[in-house]
Amino acid sequence: MVHNIQLFLFFVVFLNYLQAEEIWFVKFSYKHNYLSRIEKTFPLIDLLQYDYDQSSCIFLVPQNYLLNFARFIQQHNGFYRIMLDNTKDTLKKFQLRSKRWTPSDNPLDKTFYQHFLSYDEQQNWYNLLANSSLTKKFIRLHTIGYTYENRSLTVVQIHSKYRRRYKQQQQRRKLSVFIDGGMHAREWLSIGVANFVLIQFLTLKENNLKVQRILRHFDIFVLSMMNPDGYEYSRTHNRLWRKNRSPTIVSDYWDIDESCCGVDLNRNFPYQWDSIYGSSNHPCSHSYRGSHPSSESEVQSVVNFLQTNTYSRNKFYAYFNLHAYGRFWLLPWTYSTLNKVQNYEDLLKRCNQIASNVMNQTYKVGQASFLLYPCSGTSIDFAATLMPHSMTLELSPTFKGLPMCFETNQTVDHNCTVGFLAGPEVIEIDGTEVFNAIVEYLDSIIQDYFLSRNT
Repeated sequence: MVHNIQLFLFFVVFLNYLQAEEIWFVKFSYKHNYLSRIEKTFPLIDLLQYDYDQSSCIFLVPQNYLLNFARFIQQHNGFYRIMLDNTKDTLKKFQLRSKRWTPSDNPLDKTFYQHFLSYDEQQNWYNLLANSSLTKKFIRLHTIGYTYENRSLTVVQIHSKYRRRYKQQQQRRKLSVFIDGGMHAREWLSIGVANFVLIQFLTLKENNLKVQRILRHFDIFVLSMMNPDGYEYSRTHNRLWRKNRSPTIVSDYWDIDESCCGVDLNRNFPYQWDSIYGSSNHPCSHSYRGSHPSSESEVQSVVNFLQTNTYSRNKFYAYFNLHAYGRFWLLPWTYSTLNKVQNYEDLLKRCNQIASNVMNQTYKVGQASFLLYPCSGTSIDFAATLMPHSMTLELSPTFKGLPMCFETNQTVDHNCTVGFLAGPEVIEIDGTEVFNAIVEYLDSIIQDYFLSRNT
């Protein structure tokens, strides 16, 4: 009886979270790590972006936190501005802007990356890739698992067979590269860029010497849509949804508050899970880590795929994890500011050089726990235990310079945007940069291999 009363009171508290959320830009006067205190005091606030050097953050703030959070900011000599005052309106605006389109019979047609494809459109495109005479020789589809809502997790493998003369030159087996996007539901741009990268590899495999060389040494595996349940929910219900859609101990009993459903997939991986703040044990938090490591089918499917090499038959050697936003090139470890991954200096040098040559130094390169914030249970930390090259690319826009929607309760810019709301016109721009960076990175690994053989 006491347990039931406590449970009832717990649920009553969460009625307060049903109201609209606001997005705040917050800046503190002094450099200090405020995040741990904010996480403990306001567990349901969602950190969208963080810049330690500028002591500034962007938060998604539940309605009932607004007053107390404003007081917290003032007590710590900070200030805030409202960027969006009703996140529910963002979905309506997107639906009004979205355009109808007709899929092409050519699976490499640019329309497949000029739109944010729905899950069903994505699956239809995969089938076209696997059956079209233009691509079927180079494509294998692997269903590595299913989500809570029974959507398939489809990995596209790009492979090419060695010609005989290359077989004679090659003294080692091909290696594998894994690229994923859409881990967080609201980061639509990461899905579009993953699709763009896939199409570019297939389009340039005949004429681009570097792409040809890469496909002789690597098979490319692309999981564009790692969180299809959450993604579809963000398309139909809440544009800024982050988690997947699996039930939690709270949502099993209380289905009125949507935030109490789902797990943050990038806090659920089985390495250093729950080892530091930045992942929440609160089921209604946007960064809820889950009940145990790999509790989510999406995460367990990827973990099994990378560990067993069931489909690749070759060892995974590099992992590119696509997210949005901020234009950061993040390296492990995310869970610690005291430790560095063993080959960190090599990773840093290689990534800085490529970011300079290919991205015009617009990406900031460094350890994730420093450039963003420490958090645990992430995919790049897990991947770094399996392979020497593991990294996250945070896509556009940059964190700095985001326009303000409101200031002192007055509209500043009707067309302002939060980074997650970048339109499909950005896919090709960011995709070109990321594809060229991946090509240069993999080609540098190949060059190192041949250099080491000749010394």
